[in-house]
Amino acid sequence: MEALLRRIPPNHPSKFHIEEELRFRKAGYRGELSLDYHLSQLPQNEHFIFHDLRLPLWNNTFFQIDALLLSRHYFTNYEAKNHTGTLTFEEQQMLQTYKGRTESYPNPITQAENQQYHLENLIRKKLDIILPGTSFVVVTNPSSIIKFDPQYEKIASKKVIRAAAIRQNSELFWTKQQKQLISYADLQKISQLLLKLHTPSKPDILQEFRVDKSDIHPGVYCDKCKLLSFKRAFGTWKCNKCGFADKMTHVQALIDHLLLNGNTITNSQFRYFLQFDSVTVATHLLGSLNLPFEGTFKDRKYHLSLEALKKWI
Repeated sequence: MEALLRRIPPNHPSKFHIEEELRFRKAGYRGELSLDYHLSQLPQNEHFIFHDLRLPLWNNTFFQIDALLLSRHYFTNYEAKNHTGTLTFEEQQMLQTYKGRTESYPNPITQAENQQYHLENLIRKKLDIILPGTSFVVVTNPSSIIKFDPQYEKIASKKVIRAAAIRQNSELFWTKQQKQLISYADLQKISQLLLKLHTPSKPDILQEFRVDKSDIHPGVYCDKCKLLSFKRAFGTWKCNKCGFADKMTHVQALIDHLLLNGNTITNSQFRYFLQFDSVTVATHLLGSLNLPFEGTFKDRKYHLSLEALKKWI
C-alpha cells in the first residue's frame, strides 16, 4: 500500500481508501510488535512461539493466528487488538468509541476461540494428536479503555487482557495445566506441521484497490520531497527538486516494482520503471545486486525478493 500511494495520481479515486486501510493495518502491525515483545519475556525453555501463522482450512480458505505459544501441556493463541478509544466487549460485537464516533467490529473473543478450535482440529486430523488450547484477546494500545457489557463481563473479563499482563495471565493458566500430554517428539511434529502449512498471504494489491496498471507512475522516489524526482546522472541518482543524491535508491524502486508488478524484471522493464535509457547502466545495476536470473543476455529475467533487495538498503 505504501508503494501504491507513492505511484498513483494524487486525485486517484482509490487514494482515500488505500490511506485509511494502510492506517488501520499499521495500527494492527504495531499491536503485533507489542505482543511479540511481551511474549519474548516468557520462559522459552518449555515453549515454542510462532508469529503470524496463516494456516489452511479448506479450498483456499485460511485462518490466521497473531501469536501462538506451543508446549507439551497445551497451546495458547493470542489475538492482538490495537484500537484506540473506548472498547466495549459485547457477546455479538466489539464497539469502539473514539472522538465521538462509534464503530462496530466482530467480537474478537469469538474470533480467537474460532482460531483455537480450528487449530485443535488441524492438529488432530493431520497428526492424530490431541492437545488442548486456550486463547486471549490482547489489547495492545495502552491508552485504550476496556469496558464490558454487564451480561457478558463474567466471560469476557477472563479472555481480554493487556499486553503487559501476558506473563501473569498466561502463568495462571499454566498452573492448571501441569500434566504433560504429549511427548517432545510430538511437539516437534506439530511445530514442523505448522511451518510446513504456513501460507503467507500474497494479495493482488492492484485488484484489491481497483487500480489499473496504467495508473502506476514510473520513476525513482525521493523520500525527502515525496516525489518521483530522482534522475540518473554521473554514476548516481540525484533529485531534480532538492538536489539530494543517493547511489542505491534504485533498490527501493525495485522493491516497489516487486510489490506492484511481480517478482521478475527484464532490462527493458527496469529502464522503463526507473525512467532512464542506458542498457549498459541497467545491466551493471542489476548485475551488481547479485540477483538470480534466467535466460540469455537478450531475454534475461531477474528474480526479485524482499530478502535479497533489503540487504542493499
